[in-house]
Amino acid sequence: MASQLNITERTIRGDIQVINDILEPFQLQINLKRKYGYYLEISNQELYEEFLVQLDSQKKSTLDTPSDRIKYILKTLLYRNDYITLEELSQDIYISKNTIQNYIKQIKQTISTYNLEYITKVNYGVKVIGNEDDKRKCLIDQVFAHDFENYVVGFSHEERAIFKGIDLEYIQKVIIHSLDAQNIKTTDFSLKNLIIHSALMISRIQNDCYIHTNNQLKIPKKTSYIVENICKQFEDYFHITISNGEKQYFYLHLVANTDYEVSSLNVDDIRSKVKHLLNIVYFDYSFDLRNDEILVNDLFYHFQSILTNKTFSINKRNPLLNTIKANFPLAFDITLTSTSKVFSSPPYTLNEDEVGYVSLHIGAAIERCFSGQIQRKSTILVCGSGQATTRMLEARLNAYFNDKITIVRKASYKEFISYTERELKNVDFVISTIPIESPYIPAIVVDFSLTNDDIESISHFLSNMSIDKTQKTSQFFDESLFIKLKSVKDKNHLIRMLCEKLEENHIVNKNYYESVIKRETLAKTNMSDFFALPHPMEVCANETKVAVALLDDPLLWDENDTVQIVFLIAIKQGEQNDIEHLYDVFIEIVNNNKLQQSITHCQNYQQFIEILSQNID
Repeated sequence: MASQLNITERTIRGDIQVINDILEPFQLQINLKRKYGYYLEISNQELYEEFLVQLDSQKKSTLDTPSDRIKYILKTLLYRNDYITLEELSQDIYISKNTIQNYIKQIKQTISTYNLEYITKVNYGVKVIGNEDDKRKCLIDQVFAHDFENYVVGFSHEERAIFKGIDLEYIQKVIIHSLDAQNIKTTDFSLKNLIIHSALMISRIQNDCYIHTNNQLKIPKKTSYIVENICKQFEDYFHITISNGEKQYFYLHLVANTDYEVSSLNVDDIRSKVKHLLNIVYFDYSFDLRNDEILVNDLFYHFQSILTNKTFSINKRNPLLNTIKANFPLAFDITLTSTSKVFSSPPYTLNEDEVGYVSLHIGAAIERCFSGQIQRKSTILVCGSGQATTRMLEARLNAYFNDKITIVRKASYKEFISYTERELKNVDFVISTIPIESPYIPAIVVDFSLTNDDIESISHFLSNMSIDKTQKTSQFFDESLFIKLKSVKDKNHLIRMLCEKLEENHIVNKNYYESVIKRETLAKTNMSDFFALPHPMEVCANETKVAVALLDDPLLWDENDTVQIVFLIAIKQGEQNDIEHLYDVFIEIVNNNKLQQSITHCQNYQQFIEILSQNID
């Protein structure tokens, strides 16, 4: 038991004593039989059945992991206006005092990033104090699970447990009806966000926790009607009073999660920034996307949305960020370095979440420009997270299946489930990022990044399609650019060593190292627990090559992250097709743990290139 729960045997014995105290009224007891182990002794079958019913009815009985228990404790502390003792918390979720102290250490570290403070008062207990807005941000980020695949489909058991007594379906009905009546568009993911924020607002008001009025924030008259109408329905149904501060809170999330235009941004300035960005992409990376009207239009509206959110200090989390970075590293890096030159002045600098969404538009345009457009089978594309992810998935599908499919329609989950058999008559199948079923046509569920498994699934449906990458792989690597080491002093020292290898082979000049280090300051370049991909701020090599370092001992790369495989990229101006293929190789490594292990154990260049070629095929 100690091994399964990752705690000491002493803790187990202490916990059993606590549990036996709880079991005593039900005539139950955990006993030890030497050489065999522990067993539950049942003296009264009726009381035992009663205990099981009570246990099943308590939501805390579902707290199976440390993460679940930490979330439960954090939610309890954030919703309590008074003090609570650690004894109460430990008894509430059946854990020892030692265990809860370990959880509290993690909770203290977490809430400090939200300007919240954990305080203790002798003979009273503990509580969390701070601004109500910060508490809600902490609840949204740390307590609510954002399982993207299932987030937009109904309400989870966890969400219903947190909002016990609040009719989530009613909130959803009110918001959908109100948005539809005003022809306000939103994605499935953003709609769910708005519903959850509304439920949180209602539950906090019921708990006598309010957002203070911001006198500097004025709700425009054209928006005031929508806000007032929705809030009035909530007030009547839930028997609450929604203050001006709470209406401003709802208004901000309405702005953040819909296409409703509320700010007086300089339209010409946004168009100028789009033009500037695409010029940088062209001159630095040789991808000429300047005449892609779809991209120009998408970027304009996307930047308009981003800058509107920044005007109101709204930061939208990107649930797909890690997937984007792992599966579209080329597009992400091009976007990261290019936008850092366009949006260089606070408060309009872009964070990684925002760069991730923009990179999907850039990546989709790259895929469009360098793939054919002859398609055959008709399909509907269902994507619940917005236009950016839909564009990227559409472009990826066209790139891989350009002569086999035609995407006849793009729909949200809400739109698709309303389609009739007649509307789907001429569609062969559905490709969806959300678990979906249709009685009329087959559906294939994929990740929006279109992983290798997804490609295989679609290929099987379309009667096979293969892509051979092996022939191009070896041209990027060279034995003179390969290093095998037991350990190295630090990250910068290793980067310096690899840069010197490239310089000795006349692939880069002396300025290359400084450009690589500058790129390291923008965002992480480690793509997994094993693999890092450092590179310069711009295309500046005489040849497209990769310097490789394999380490026996893990190297601290970024804060607490370590790596053992390091690929330093040097890219020649104008070789964009090679770059795309090269990044496909990196994606293969990131998504293949067995390949990462095999590469790490290579002792020389010959083994490395052989392992790589075998797995990239």
